[in-house]
Amino acid sequence: MARGNGRMAIFLDDQDCRQFIDLLREIVEDFAVECWNYCVMTNHYHATLRPELPNISEAMQHLHSRYAQWWNWRHEKVGHVFQGRFKAQIVQRDEYALVLSRYVALNPVRAQLVDRPQEWPWSSYAALIGERPAPSFLAVDAALALFGTEDRSTLQKRFAAFVCASTENETDNRIRSNDRVLGDAAFKALVRGNLLRHDPGSNDSGPTAE
Repeated sequence: MARGNGRMAIFLDDQDCRQFIDLLREIVEDFAVECWNYCVMTNHYHATLRPELPNISEAMQHLHSRYAQWWNWRHEKVGHVFQGRFKAQIVQRDEYALVLSRYVALNPVRAQLVDRPQEWPWSSYAALIGERPAPSFLAVDAALALFGTEDRSTLQKRFAAFVCASTENETDNRIRSNDRVLGDAAFKALVRGNLLRHDPGSNDSGPTAE
């Protein structure tokens, strides 16, 4: 996720949102990234991305740079659009990825912009549960696989029920935190070991502040 510089609004109207989502499509296709979900708000966005190559930083830099240049041109502004580097968290499948998918979907409801998450037009949630055509770059089956192996319709209903039965827990708080890894102790140890093997100087201190 990333916020506007100084938490300013950077998605001011439908055209801004459409442009950002189109650029997200480009980086998903050009950098071999799976996009499981996204939600564009007024001053920030969330996305769950699974890169097939070790290029997520390059992909996000491309996304932010392209959007910032376009946004400044369109709105006759200068300077930074995003507030520093994007916030990245490595997320374990199962419970943690499930809660993250719900957390992203419920962003506009928490902000009191809509009553139901599928009403927000700049989120992937309605497409994931089959209430709106899915954009070509959205990895619907990969996202729904978190909910089982049955047919798509069954998994969509299961996802919708999970989101509607929302009760926040400790994992939601960890998503809001600067934790670099979301998972159980064994998963965090595995990730930390992989980081150290690739970068002996890494101290797993968490992502750069938003």
